[in-house]
Amino acid sequence: MRSTNSLKNVAVNIGSQLLNLLLSFLCRTVFIWTLDAVYLGVSSLFSNILSLLSVAELGIGTAITFSMYQPLAKNDHKKLAALMGLYKKAYHTIGGIVAVAGLALTPFYRLLINNPPDIPNLTLIYLLYVFSSSVTYFLSYKQTIIVADQKSYICALYQYGFSITQNIIQILILFATKNFILYLCTQILFSFFTNFFLARKAEKMYPYLKTYRNETLKKSDRESIVKNIKAMFLHRIGGAVVNGTDNILISKFFGLTLTGIYSNYFLITNMLSGLIAQIFTGIAASVGNLGAVESDERSYHVYLSIHFAGFWIFNFCSIALFCLFNPFIPLWTHKDMTLSVLTVFFIALNFYATGMRQVTLMFKNAFGLFWYDRYKAIVEAAVNFIASILLARYIGVAGIFLGTFISTITVDFWVEAVVLFRHGFHRSAAPFFSRYLFYFVLTFAVGFLTWYCCSLTGNGSLESFIMKCAICLIVPNVLLLIIFYKSKEFTYFKKLLLPLLFRKRHR
Repeated sequence: MRSTNSLKNVAVNIGSQLLNLLLSFLCRTVFIWTLDAVYLGVSSLFSNILSLLSVAELGIGTAITFSMYQPLAKNDHKKLAALMGLYKKAYHTIGGIVAVAGLALTPFYRLLINNPPDIPNLTLIYLLYVFSSSVTYFLSYKQTIIVADQKSYICALYQYGFSITQNIIQILILFATKNFILYLCTQILFSFFTNFFLARKAEKMYPYLKTYRNETLKKSDRESIVKNIKAMFLHRIGGAVVNGTDNILISKFFGLTLTGIYSNYFLITNMLSGLIAQIFTGIAASVGNLGAVESDERSYHVYLSIHFAGFWIFNFCSIALFCLFNPFIPLWTHKDMTLSVLTVFFIALNFYATGMRQVTLMFKNAFGLFWYDRYKAIVEAAVNFIASILLARYIGVAGIFLGTFISTITVDFWVEAVVLFRHGFHRSAAPFFSRYLFYFVLTFAVGFLTWYCCSLTGNGSLESFIMKCAICLIVPNVLLLIIFYKSKEFTYFKKLLLPLLFRKRHR
C-alpha cells in the first residue's frame, strides 16, 4: 500500500509539475520580453524578505504533520481533529504576525537596495507581497492532513490546475498591458483560490474534523508537539538565513539589475528543485508511516535505496545545470544576462550539496528527530551569513554562493546524518560518510568529463546547445549505469519499477 500510494503521488505530482513548469517558463519568458530586468530584481528581493518573515511559522507545520502519521495509521479521528484545531489556531496567529511584521518593515525595505530604482508604486508592490504572504496562512493549513494521509496527488491536482490557469492569464496580462501590479494581483488571487478549494476538499474528505472540532490534545501530546516546535523554530531560522538572503545580499552589494539577472538562474534551479521535490513529497508520508510501523533495519535499507536515487538525480541535474546554464540564458532571453563561470559553478555546486541532504532530512523529519540538532541551525546561519558577506567583498557574487556551500558542507550535512543514524536507525554513521565522499568525488569526475565533452561543441548557436544537451543527458547517466548496474540499490529500484511497467503494458 505504501509503495502504491508513493508511486501514485510521484506520478501525478511530476506530470502536473511538468505542465506547470512549461507554462511558468513561458510566463517568465514573456515577463523578460515585456518588462525591465529591474522588475525581476524587485520580485526576487521582496520574495526573499517575506521568506525571512516566514520564520514566524516556527516549524509548526512540520511538527504537527509528524504528529499525524500515527493517528492516521490507527484511524484515531479525535486526535486528528484536535491536532487540526491546534494547527488552525497557530496558523491564524502566524498570519497576523507576518502581516504586522511586513507592514512594520515598510519604511526600511529601501535600505536593502543598492541605488533604488525609479519604479512607480514600489511601496504598493511591496505591500501586495506582504498581503500575499500573510493571507496564505489562514487557509493553507487544512491541506496538511491530505498530505500526511499519503494523498499528496490530490493537492498537486488542485495546485497545478490553478497555477496553469494563473500563468495563462498572467501571460495575457503582460502582452496586453505590461502592468506588473496586475500581474502580481493575479498571482495573489489564484493563490487564494488554490488554498480555499483545497480547504473545502479536506473538509469533505475528513468530515470527522467538524464532528470532533472541540477535541483537545492530551497534556503529553501537547508537550511533545511544543518540544518539536521549539526545535523546528531554530531550524526555521537557519533555513531562512541560508535560503532567504542570497537575493538580499546581491541587491545590497550589487544592485537590483544583477539581482534580476540571478533571478533567471534561480528560477530554473527552483523549478528543477520543485520538480524533484515532487518525488520526495510523494513518498514523505509513506516514510512517516514506515517509521511508525516498521523496524529500524527495514527503514535503514529503504533509506539507502532512496538516498542512492537522490544521488543519481542530483548528480545528473547539477552537472547539466553547470554545463547548460550560460549557453541557454542568451538563447532564452535574447539579452546579455549571464553570470561568470565561477558563479555558475557555485550555483550548481550548491544545488548538488543541498539536494544530497534531502533524503536524510526527509527521514529525519518523518521520524520526528527535530530536537537533537536544534542548535545546528544557528551555527549554520552564522557561518553562511558571515562567509557570504566576507567572500562577496573579495570575489563578488560568486562569494555569496560559496558562503552558502561552506555552511552546508561544514555544518549541515554531517550533523543531520549523525542525528538520523544515531537516533533514527540506531547505528554508526561512518558508512554514510564513506558513501557520501565516494558520491561527491564521482560527481566531480563525471562532471569534469561531461563539461570537457561540451566544450568541444562550440558556443553561441542553437545547434551547439542541442549537442550539449545530448552530451549532458548521455554521459552522466551512461557512466552511472555502468558503475552501479549491479549494486543493491539499483537492483531494488529495478525490482520495484519493472513489474509496474510490465503490468501497465499488459493492460
